[in-house]
Amino acid sequence: MRLKRGRVLSATFAMLMTLPLTMLTTATSAHAAEKCVAAPTEWAWYAAVGAPYYPVTLRDIKTHLYTGKQSAGAYARAYVPNGSYVSIDRSINAFSPTAAENTNGHGWRTNAQVTGNGGYDYCQAYHSGATGWTSTPVVQGRYHAVRPCLRVSGVLQCASMWYVDFDG
Repeated sequence: MRLKRGRVLSATFAMLMTLPLTMLTTATSAHAAEKCVAAPTEWAWYAAVGAPYYPVTLRDIKTHLYTGKQSAGAYARAYVPNGSYVSIDRSINAFSPTAAENTNGHGWRTNAQVTGNGGYDYCQAYHSGATGWTSTPVVQGRYHAVRPCLRVSGVLQCASMWYVDFDG
């Protein structure tokens, strides 16, 4: 029995060593927990977050981030295969805008800035069936950093830049 367990552990270790290090280090936060903070009703429309960071390619799939024009609600959307998860990370604590961000209504944050500001929670949607579009539930994004993530074939990858909506 011990011999078999040792072989399983060796095989598991070997598989982990073949994954790119960035996928292992940027996937989750010590504070991450599934928590969907609902956004207020959007009375206008949702628009895709654009350049310079979105849409982003995660796990070889183009992934989109959308934000509400009036509510600052946010959600992620991607065309994924069966058994995949589309998720949106949301900073636990709000951010204050710089003068420039206050003027243009949005800003960007890095992983280090979000982690240093208390970490984040996530909200996800599971896709079953034929390959198709899947969207996360809409979360409250006002003054909170958000980013999309995909878990395909059990491997999670998240966008490296976070979007913050200051004018919703």
